[in-house]
Amino acid sequence: MVSKIRRNAGMSFTFDENANILWVDFLANGKRLADDGEQVNLLENAVDTGVTHLIIDAKVPFGQTTYPSKYGYHVSSWSDGRFSMWKNRDFLEEFLSKAKNYDVKVLANVDVFSEGTTESRDGLAYDKEHWKVTFYNDAVASESNAAEYKDADTIFVNPIHPEVEDHELRIIQEVCTYDLDGVVIDRCRYPNVYGDFSELSRNSFEAYVGEKVSNWPEDIYTINDEKEIEFGPYFPMWTEWRANNIKHFVKKARSVVKQHFPLFADYVGSWYPLYYSEGVNWGSETYRPTLKWTSDTYQVSGLAEQLDFLMTGCYYYDVTRDEAKNNEKPAYWYSVEGAADISLEAINGATPFIASLFLKNYVNDPEQFRKAIRMCKQKSAGVMLFDTVYVEEYQWWNILKEELGKRE
Repeated sequence: MVSKIRRNAGMSFTFDENANILWVDFLANGKRLADDGEQVNLLENAVDTGVTHLIIDAKVPFGQTTYPSKYGYHVSSWSDGRFSMWKNRDFLEEFLSKAKNYDVKVLANVDVFSEGTTESRDGLAYDKEHWKVTFYNDAVASESNAAEYKDADTIFVNPIHPEVEDHELRIIQEVCTYDLDGVVIDRCRYPNVYGDFSELSRNSFEAYVGEKVSNWPEDIYTINDEKEIEFGPYFPMWTEWRANNIKHFVKKARSVVKQHFPLFADYVGSWYPLYYSEGVNWGSETYRPTLKWTSDTYQVSGLAEQLDFLMTGCYYYDVTRDEAKNNEKPAYWYSVEGAADISLEAINGATPFIASLFLKNYVNDPEQFRKAIRMCKQKSAGVMLFDTVYVEEYQWWNILKEELGKRE
């Protein structure tokens, strides 16, 4: 085995422009990886198939950490005992101690502004009620289940609450004490278009635009009888303000990470024309979109320049733009190719872009999966595969080896 070049010796390296990234979601893989032998199997399979980067969870989408944290709850604390096998254990330490013997880079993922689950009522959001996102109205909160979308169970917290920001940065600082190659952030966003409408957010927004919003929140938008959003006069500046809030946090997180590691990255959805819902402008500061919801100065909120690489979820079964058209999809970017094209347009060369796939989209269709991998590698600086659990379930390691190529 080739010894891994650890971060202390590699602080100056730049991002590999032909990256094969495999995501290891702890919620899906944590029970299996409680076995040391399974951790070794994952590393050996990854290296054998040509994976260059592994992303492992340090903080999961419900706020728990996979390592013992001074500030958050450990995954083994879950009230239903789902990860009790990890009690008094440190996943990051265990996995990284093995990974140092393999020629693969390892980055830790932090799910940022998600801090609880309605399913089991676990998470810091239940101890810190004042952290939670305030929704547009009670009806919306009920429908969205205080989460990302109807029937989701992830609780989000307000990104501009000072205590929230301090907490998330402390978590990132803790993660940076491990022997990693970098940090990835995910869910660094608002849950959806309905949040946050707290008094804190109202005061911040009014300071941003320099005037009082007399008709709150209807001057931001209204919801018609069909439950569709109808933009109000302040909506374009509202989207800019929300995106700037996320950018400001990303800049602070970058400052922490870059003191330790060469790589700081983000994962977002590729559907830029609809991303006002998440409140993130993941494009470049040089990109000037002219969508009906963007302000004339929306580009100031672009955050691509803050990243060493950016992964966008090209999460579609249709691979080509023609397939999306033939299948009567709403737009060309409802395809892997189209999603990559719109990502390239928005990022505008500000940072390397990695097209990303959701493997479950291709269950029982390995040939479409192969096509999707090839499209990602043709259009972007590599491919990100979500998630390891599907590679195992579908027994697709052989496909990865053929499409990614074993490294000598």
